[in-house]
Amino acid sequence: MKQSDLQIYGGVNAQVGEFLVNRLLPGKPVDAVGPVVFLDHIYPMQLKTVGETIPTGDLAHPHRGIATFSYVLSGKLTHYDSRGNRNTISAGGIQWMNAGNGIIHDEQPFADETSGPLFHSLQCWINLPAAVKAKEPAYMSLQSQDIPVVTLPEGAGELKILLGVCGDTRSPVRTFSEEFVYHLRLSPRSRFSLPAKQGIEYAAFVPAAEVMVNGESVSESKIAIFGNHPVTIGLENPNVDPVDLLLFGGRPYMEPIVAEGPFVMNSRNEIADAYRDFFQGKYGEIDYTITQTT
Repeated sequence: MKQSDLQIYGGVNAQVGEFLVNRLLPGKPVDAVGPVVFLDHIYPMQLKTVGETIPTGDLAHPHRGIATFSYVLSGKLTHYDSRGNRNTISAGGIQWMNAGNGIIHDEQPFADETSGPLFHSLQCWINLPAAVKAKEPAYMSLQSQDIPVVTLPEGAGELKILLGVCGDTRSPVRTFSEEFVYHLRLSPRSRFSLPAKQGIEYAAFVPAAEVMVNGESVSESKIAIFGNHPVTIGLENPNVDPVDLLLFGGRPYMEPIVAEGPFVMNSRNEIADAYRDFFQGKYGEIDYTITQTT
């Protein structure tokens, strides 16, 4: 793959409640990578060590037609939704919610008493096939210890399979378009190459320290989007400390895409239906009094 086939994008800042985020998808180079149509990097933020873990309801909002995927890098995140699901994940854990035909959810970030007051995370939206958009919502959470890890060859580091499959190892989270999200931690001054699959779109996100992606430098909350038909995904850590990056993508979404607000559907009429059903109360309500699961 030629270096010129790699597009590097720094995103656009957006305010979500009290949090400053870097919105990387949709962006200037592309609107989506495989079925991933939205990617927010929630910048590291200092929170109160002792805080309320139940959402206030101020940020509760609906979704239809997508699966939301939240990954916590530092701190903790509580989830409540209108289908009665609730849970809290710690650093290294994920929340996956298939919004299906409609759901309301709320999340509450808070500090971890043991590791300190820093909260840092990512969230992406995965566009669902039309047939799945009409089905009932589903939810799954995984703590860090529940996520499969693959050791990279020649001491290059490790790869956590947050979503999808790598070799013979698969994440327990359901997928629909061969979507995947890997968290790689590269050892100091190490290299790792991953053969690209035909027909799959790829992107790499680097939250902080520099990583060389197919010979180009990527760092500081930037995304590197691979061109058509990459042969190899080449990653190199030039630093004397370990570095983190996320590799993600999937098969291109071939159905029509119409997105508005929190809904991603296949037609304008379906967007109108999504809003109508929400305002008519068909997505249910969140009960904040129910005790969280563990």
